[in-house]
Amino acid sequence: MKTVIVGLQWGDEGKGKVVAYFSRFYDSVVRYSGGSNAGHTIEYNDGTKIVNHLLPSFYKNKTIELLISNGVVVDLEILCEEIKNLRKKVDNFPQIKISNLAHVVLPIHKKLDEKFDKLNKIGTTKRGIGPAYADKINRIGFRLKDFENEENLRMKINEISVIYDKIYEIVFDFENLYEHYQNLRTYIISQLEIINEIKLKKVLFEGTQGVLLDLDMGTYPYVTGSNCSTTGVQSGVGFPVKLDNFTGVFKAYLTRVGNGPFPTELSGKEAEILRKKGNEYGATTGRPRRVGWLDLVLLKYATTVSGVQEMILTKGDILSGLEKVPVCIGYRINGKFVDNILDIDDIKNAVPIYEYLDGWNDINDISFKKYIGFIEEFTGIKIKAFSFGPRVDQIKML
Repeated sequence: MKTVIVGLQWGDEGKGKVVAYFSRFYDSVVRYSGGSNAGHTIEYNDGTKIVNHLLPSFYKNKTIELLISNGVVVDLEILCEEIKNLRKKVDNFPQIKISNLAHVVLPIHKKLDEKFDKLNKIGTTKRGIGPAYADKINRIGFRLKDFENEENLRMKINEISVIYDKIYEIVFDFENLYEHYQNLRTYIISQLEIINEIKLKKVLFEGTQGVLLDLDMGTYPYVTGSNCSTTGVQSGVGFPVKLDNFTGVFKAYLTRVGNGPFPTELSGKEAEILRKKGNEYGATTGRPRRVGWLDLVLLKYATTVSGVQEMILTKGDILSGLEKVPVCIGYRINGKFVDNILDIDDIKNAVPIYEYLDGWNDINDISFKKYIGFIEEFTGIKIKAFSFGPRVDQIKML
């Protein structure tokens, strides 16, 4: 069985907890895209809390394999620190395998990311992800495979340094990368071995960010540097894997980090109340997230382009206690009402139209069940489960 779980919004939907919960039924969890710009927070029943940026999410009481595939760009220092911290927090340490074809995020990538962001105002995490992917496309990137021979690595550094000097007038910086590589060396295997692991086992593919941040189908240019939707799985693992299940995760309201259009965005006191109640601060940057009401037009768009067959709702409990819950069911664009978009760029000029549903006191309230039914009817996709708290066990199947 092969399943992919992706976020259906602008990230931060609670995928980490969802992946950890369902990983109990799989042999392996695979990260196939993104880098340390992802932040997956997992709180376990015993009070243990783990925040991963590169390691896949997992259920810590199960023996499991964690794979980082070729589509991921790896920050060696951050990955070393994650593994070190993980050893302190779990007794049943997972088997970690990293593709030798994964590209490496260099210190210079982070500096470039910061410089680019000052000019184009995208609002990135400044973790160097975009520049690392750009070097990959430009064929001047460094893969983990390049670190296998130190002499050859030094030769390549000298060659690429000349390119960086001519293009950016920047001195190439490698700092302590080779030392970090040595600490990770025992985990690194060939990509073909990763493929064989995927072929033979029950595998859960963990998406990063969300469909609305996908490089091609998201709110470009305010997107991430990779195909983080379901479409990124095959390129992210290097072979045409056949997926059995496509699952999407979404929050009962919307959040966004960085710049870009956000039709249902709230401001002022109303935004601050929702932000604090939902603890909407980035796991990667600590930045306060932009917040707004659930947008069913965007959710329907995301389910369409990702092909998800089922959904999981998170943070419905955060909206408990509201008398009415606003839900965006359409837009007014250039004076015309639409409840479906063919081009995501249209949301730049969209004025949201809301339907106000009855609020609920808790997740057992009939109004919450009606809320779920309303979303299912609008999107045409069944909600398989919902979560009602931060811990991995706080998920209820429907």
